[in-house]
Amino acid sequence: MFRRIALSLTLLGAFAATEALAQGCDTAIDVVNQSGVQIDELYFGPTSNSNWGRDRLGENVLTAGRTIGFRPGRGGNYDFKVVWSGGTEAEIRGVDICSISKVVATRGRLRAE
Repeated sequence: MFRRIALSLTLLGAFAATEALAQGCDTAIDVVNQSGVQIDELYFGPTSNSNWGRDRLGENVLTAGRTIGFRPGRGGNYDFKVVWSGGTEAEIRGVDICSISKVVATRGRLRAE
C-alpha cells in the first residue's frame, strides 16, 4: 500500500514538473528568409491541427533577407509552411517550438534552429 502511494506521488510530482516546464517555455519564433526569393505566404499551427488556417503574413510578404517574429500562445509541436513567389512551397512538421528559436527558409526548404 505504501509503495503504491509513494509511486502515485512520484508520478504526480513528475507530471506537475512537466506541466510547469511546458507553461514556462519561450514560444518566440523568428521566421528568417535566407532563400533569396520573396515569401508570399506563411502558415503555422499545432501539429494536432490538420488545417493550415490563415496566412500569418496577411497582406504583407517576407522579402529575401528579412526576419519576422511570432509568439504562438502555447508550446508543443508545430508545423510550418511557406509559399514563395511563383507558388513553390516547403513544409517542416513536428517542430518543438520550446526547443528552437528560428525557422529558416533556404532555397526550397525549411529548417528549425
